Amino acid sequence: MISNDQKLVARAGIHKAIIVDDGYDEIPQVDELLDREEWNSFFDDTRQSASAERITNLFTGYDPDNWEVLKQDQGFIAVLWSNRYVIEDLLHGIFTVYEQKLEANRRSLAAVESALTSLNIPFEKCGRDFVEAAVYADLIILDLFLGIQQSSRDRQLTVDRLNEALDRRKTEGLPQPSIVLMSQIPGVTELAKEFRQDTALHASAFRHIRKTDLSKSGRMKGLILTLASHRPDSQALASFMETWEKKAHEAVRSAAGTLRKIDIDDLQHIKSMLLRFEGLNTSSYMLDIFDRVLQYEIESHSEVLDSAIRLDTMVDSPAPLMISNDRDTYAILERTLFVSPNRRDHVTGSIWPVAFGDILGPKRGTPVKRRGFFWGRADQVFFVASPACDLIRKDGLTTVLLVAGTLKEIDLTNPGLAVTEKTTPVIKLDDNKRFQVDWNFGDLRTINLAKAKQLLHSTRGDASIYGRLREGAALNLRQQLLSHVGRVGELAPLPRSWKFSANLHLPRRQGGTEPIVLPDEVTITGNIIIPKKGVYASVIIDSSCEEDLTAALLGLDLTNVAPKSHKMFGVLKDLTRIRQIFRSGFQGIEIPLDRPRKAGLLKPDEELPDQDGKKPKIDLVATIVEGADLSALDGWNQLSEAGLILHIHTDDTA
Repeated sequence: MISNDQKLVARAGIHKAIIVDDGYDEIPQVDELLDREEWNSFFDDTRQSASAERITNLFTGYDPDNWEVLKQDQGFIAVLWSNRYVIEDLLHGIFTVYEQKLEANRRSLAAVESALTSLNIPFEKCGRDFVEAAVYADLIILDLFLGIQQSSRDRQLTVDRLNEALDRRKTEGLPQPSIVLMSQIPGVTELAKEFRQDTALHASAFRHIRKTDLSKSGRMKGLILTLASHRPDSQALASFMETWEKKAHEAVRSAAGTLRKIDIDDLQHIKSMLLRFEGLNTSSYMLDIFDRVLQYEIESHSEVLDSAIRLDTMVDSPAPLMISNDRDTYAILERTLFVSPNRRDHVTGSIWPVAFGDILGPKRGTPVKRRGFFWGRADQVFFVASPACDLIRKDGLTTVLLVAGTLKEIDLTNPGLAVTEKTTPVIKLDDNKRFQVDWNFGDLRTINLAKAKQLLHSTRGDASIYGRLREGAALNLRQQLLSHVGRVGELAPLPRSWKFSANLHLPRRQGGTEPIVLPDEVTITGNIIIPKKGVYASVIIDSSCEEDLTAALLGLDLTNVAPKSHKMFGVLKDLTRIRQIFRSGFQGIEIPLDRPRKAGLLKPDEELPDQDGKKPKIDLVATIVEGADLSALDGWNQLSEAGLILHIHTDDTA
């Protein structure tokens, strides 16, 4: 009878797997034996006529004096390996370490083979030469270091050959495979992040595991089922990215073909008939033209649009697992809102030192000047709202309109994280700190050209340009200024997120807290997700610690836990509810996190609210505490009913 797990794997299209590990190689490689001290005894012994004859019978022309060459001869190594039992007395244990590691590897690999067999997935065992098999495999389980030395060279071999297989899959129009990375080293989590970047894989199609954990019941099987659950959606996203990248290259060539028709005589006419009246540099004008033509060419590819449509069909259940160790949605948000600093600094030929969309603020790292433009308000910034064309011409504006705003450092313990039509959700300053800006459309200022130049003088000025908003974002702000008439829409900002690390604690019956102990190598990390209105946050823990944290929660002794928290921990004794921690996460968390906040799991069969700012229906199970220590709980009269205490430490979002 086919199990539900087997049906899930089959529906996901996982019909063939390969296991890649040097433990499957039939012959050791030269590099794995090159530094063995036993070679000295071997070559000394085989200088004797009888011993030399035994080796010569196996390897014609054997000369022990040629030992430096022989040690690096793969053919010679292969002969010794295949006859190792015949000449065991001469080898002095040259292969002993290799054989021991081979045996340890194969014990671990047996658990992988068992997991695949239980899921009814046919598989092939591969050594270092796995490229051909990987091209046609739906699931690839591979070792990070293809070699017993566990060196950077061994890792690079894995990366290069997997990339070769992935490139061939793209050429043949095959979808992205699901991949599980194995390694025996403790630092596999960080190395897995680098590996995923080097192979351009999405997290939803990728998991990693320590080889020491392979023997744990259900561990490998659980990873495969998770990959199967999200395989169609992950492939849709990967397909869109691959199509966009491919067509973007084609669009560059097509745009170049169109733009190459512009020659120096055209530039002369453009300059004499248009730009000399506008006051705009030819270089700046041409950069704008090239940008727009390239965007048009990318949009003209129906394949890009068709592949994007598949993203509309993504399913909401089950919720995907969180992997936050290289996630930074703010970095993407910044690129959608702001012009690149290099482009901003490009000389346009403008008379004014400011442009439409610029955000001005006091110079960072220097005190605000007494009685200066920003006197008493180090957190104040200004948005340049005057039309771009009038800032270029000599006969343009005599004064520039500025809209005042307030910087608010992005900090989970500070109130006011909501994003409204009067908010720029993120701006990154030179010291890598991130802020959001709340604009006050009732506070308008004007400055003349002389004042603008004075403010932005490289040495004497007390202002600098923090950033330049892209046209869509800048127009939207100006439309808000003009009484919301004929509003220009802009791309909705991504949900904001913070990476965090955490410790877990229990509320004790006699007062105070007690830590929940996890294995030394296990760290709890995750993401705090802030929606647009910034009312309720979600805390989602990374899947990398799911098995260990699940085991810890299921094994908790509640004898010394505060009685009022027993019901909450009762919810966390249900495996289905524990899985929510790593998928939909803890919900309904009021922000700011300036004090302990209650958190819960979505009630069974409930979905997230369809309105931002509406509290979801949850079962309370936890309390979130942000800060350097648990002092926020001192004197908190609700400690006895805190449930699971998640003590988080937010990382820098830069």
